[in-house]
Amino acid sequence: MGTKKNITTISQYSFLLLWGTTCTVKLTGWESTKSEMALQSFPIWMERLLLRGLPAVYISLILLLIYKPTVRLAIKLSTLVISIFTLYLLVGATRLLGYAPCACAGIWPTNNHWLHIALNSLFIILGLIYWILAHRSQTGQDIISELGRKEDTVLS
Repeated sequence: MGTKKNITTISQYSFLLLWGTTCTVKLTGWESTKSEMALQSFPIWMERLLLRGLPAVYISLILLLIYKPTVRLAIKLSTLVISIFTLYLLVGATRLLGYAPCACAGIWPTNNHWLHIALNSLFIILGLIYWILAHRSQTGQDIISELGRKEDTVLS
């Protein structure tokens, strides 16, 4: 039980730090954020949606990570979101789309895709470890061992 609690706490605060830092950098440097989003090769409508939607996602994840009853959901959603970002970076870094997108998450001032992919991978691994431990701890919760077999209660 101690390992699961430790992984939960580490995952919770790691994702809080990630989303909090990213959100702070993006919102305090809004003009820079708009310029960086314009460097992505998205259609205008998607650029506008992401420009306003991503900070809302970050803030929502932060609130979910802070509120104890939603921590499990928040870690799973955070793992999903960081996985999507990493997949986008991998596609861009390998130039499958013919261009390399801006790797400007805000944590490092560099445009090094592989550095961002490495950092994101650490968060993905942490989230997957949490996800596996959370699943393992729930597999026996739907079994009530004191009840016995149904046939035993019917025949007695």
